[in-house]
Amino acid sequence: MAAQLALALLALASLCAASQPDCDELVKPLVLDSHSPIYGKWVLRVGSWDQPDLKKDLTTVNSSWVDLSASTDNGVLTIYWADRLNDDKCLQGLANATISGMTSHTTFIINGHTSYHDGKYYETCDDCLLSEDTTLLPDGETKGRYLFLFTRTGELDEAELEKFKKQAECLKFLPEYFYGSTDLCADDRESAKPAEEDTEETPETPAAEEETPPAPEAK
Repeated sequence: MAAQLALALLALASLCAASQPDCDELVKPLVLDSHSPIYGKWVLRVGSWDQPDLKKDLTTVNSSWVDLSASTDNGVLTIYWADRLNDDKCLQGLANATISGMTSHTTFIINGHTSYHDGKYYETCDDCLLSEDTTLLPDGETKGRYLFLFTRTGELDEAELEKFKKQAECLKFLPEYFYGSTDLCADDRESAKPAEEDTEETPETPAAEEETPPAPEAK
């Protein structure tokens, strides 16, 4: 009986081990020679969190996108962000992230509220950006973590979504997910650009020469 029990336990342990994701392969820090591959616009496709209290903050958002670009300061990344809330209101703003390697620290001011975030980036699919965001309280204590998967188009195939869920499990996030919409806010920077003046001069049409009316005939 003891031998049978031992075999059963061994089989159960093997089954559990087989069902666990290979976290060493799934979760690898993103290593880049430069930050240029992450520049440009990214659309939030799916997110998760590790603390129940963080869910309500994220689920007030319907869609979100960010535009990353280099700044004039070395080691600083410029982030332009836009969120469409569930009431269809759009919030947009600009933030600077200090970045070292592939970790970042960002201060956001949203609706008059300041929030602080530490970021890490991991390897993921082509045209995707996987970011772990640690939200900090004003005293520096950790409020909790988000895991965000952005794509260039806002679309994601089923296989990559399942991979994201396994990565979230490896990083000890809750098995709950937010799915971003592709109904994005328009970029306010575009509408703020001054209209280009038409510098081409329209050639003047020469005035027609007036004809002198004939003198009346003498009677």
